[in-house]
Amino acid sequence: MNNFEWVDETEETRDEEFAKGYLKIQEGSNKFHLLTSCAPLYQVWSQGESKYKIAEKGDKGVSVKGVCLVLQDGVIKEATLAYTCVKQIKAFLENPEWEFEDFPCENVVTINAKNAGQKEVEYNTTLSPKKTPIPNEILVELSKRPTPQDIVEKKKEKVAPAKQIDYPSGAEEGINPDDIPF
Repeated sequence: MNNFEWVDETEETRDEEFAKGYLKIQEGSNKFHLLTSCAPLYQVWSQGESKYKIAEKGDKGVSVKGVCLVLQDGVIKEATLAYTCVKQIKAFLENPEWEFEDFPCENVVTINAKNAGQKEVEYNTTLSPKKTPIPNEILVELSKRPTPQDIVEKKKEKVAPAKQIDYPSGAEEGINPDDIPF
């Protein structure tokens, strides 16, 4: 018997905790309410790190995703949706027959994923014709959350924090403001 069972238990707990705040598209049917519009997030695949990183000007192979907030299983979650899904949702919401007016969207969004987690994933996105009101407590909680645009900006800041320049004050440099001729 080995004493490493705790590793598996820790991984399961960590994955469960992480999943509480984020929507992860799984193989098969993924249902949620779209609470906000999507903000664009431009990323590139980093081979060395085996993950996506924020795209910078001049990067090749840029991938665009949509960052939004969704309601799944009674929990508000951050979602990063594939561009294909965002385009499919946009088509539904712009169709006058769906009578969409503003966020949050009361129609349940279903993303069916085939080969989820792999490079060649296929998405089919549908909207339920039945409207389901969003509970008031969710709307109150949503109003306290950062917007998708704020989330994208925060992700950019984490990657490239603003470099603060420490400018010396005049006193530190021995400069007297009265000596300046203008």
